[in-house]
Amino acid sequence: MSAWYGNSYDSYRTSAADDHGIGLRRGRPTYSDILTAATDAVSVFEAQGTRICAVGGLACKLEGNFRTPNDADLLVLDTTTPQEQLKRILVNANPKFYLIAARDPSATYKVLWYRTDSGVRVKVDLLQPGIMSIPNFPPDLIQYKRYLTYRIPVAPFGLVLLLKLQAWEQHKQSLESRYYMKHHTDAWDINYLLPLAITAGVVCDYLPSEFRREARRRVRSYVQSHPSSKEHWDKIKLRRSIEPSTRAQVPSSSRVWPSREPLQTAATPKIDNLETSLTSLTDGLSRLRIHQNRLRVLDSIRTEAVKGTASRMSNPHVGSAFS
Repeated sequence: MSAWYGNSYDSYRTSAADDHGIGLRRGRPTYSDILTAATDAVSVFEAQGTRICAVGGLACKLEGNFRTPNDADLLVLDTTTPQEQLKRILVNANPKFYLIAARDPSATYKVLWYRTDSGVRVKVDLLQPGIMSIPNFPPDLIQYKRYLTYRIPVAPFGLVLLLKLQAWEQHKQSLESRYYMKHHTDAWDINYLLPLAITAGVVCDYLPSEFRREARRRVRSYVQSHPSSKEHWDKIKLRRSIEPSTRAQVPSSSRVWPSREPLQTAATPKIDNLETSLTSLTDGLSRLRIHQNRLRVLDSIRTEAVKGTASRMSNPHVGSAFS
């Protein structure tokens, strides 16, 4: 008589982690898979009155980039709901969304995925203003882009481009090779998008001054690595210009300091030069720290190798039973 192991047929059902692994082996998601996941997420949040838009690689693709993204990066314009709760909203509203534990066992967050009808899995990243220095902006600046039957809301082109520039800097400074290598892809995207952004006439004056100041610093760093991009960056205004109508409305009583305007104008190049010098110094120190950390890792590996060699030499008979 054969033995029966398990309490029921449920004992032979795959776990969520196993099911996820099987789905990943079905291959990388197509552009349509990613758009489907994004569409379902947008439908859930817009149904409850929350604005959401694409950023990252998906937004770049919708703006005309050639490269197909690997996942769906979505920015939820909600600064009060915790990020993990936003993920739960999707999971509870649509069974195609599910959560998987992060790779890091100490992580307190879960990773959001989407299961297509064909079983392919799409990673979905929900971002919020304030996370990773992402600025907030007026929701009416969101534009809808069409691809076949899909209609996806996209963040303003200027923000999409500057967030990609921010990702380039972060990846380039990363000590982990899997993240460091991504800065090459980021640069490819940026160089492809720059002419498109200029043609579209992107503006950035709606962004916070601190974010634009950091963007100017990153642009200078990027131009050092990609000099040919300078002519394109020069056409994208990252400083908020003074409108003529604003100057005309200044009351005459406030014009008691006519000599201050030339002083500000003359000081602007000095400020730019100072910012450039500080940026170069900061970038140099950052690269130095990265090299120092890598040297520490290499030194640690070398030390362990020396210890292992010394141990084997002092115990020549260890392991001889397996030879």
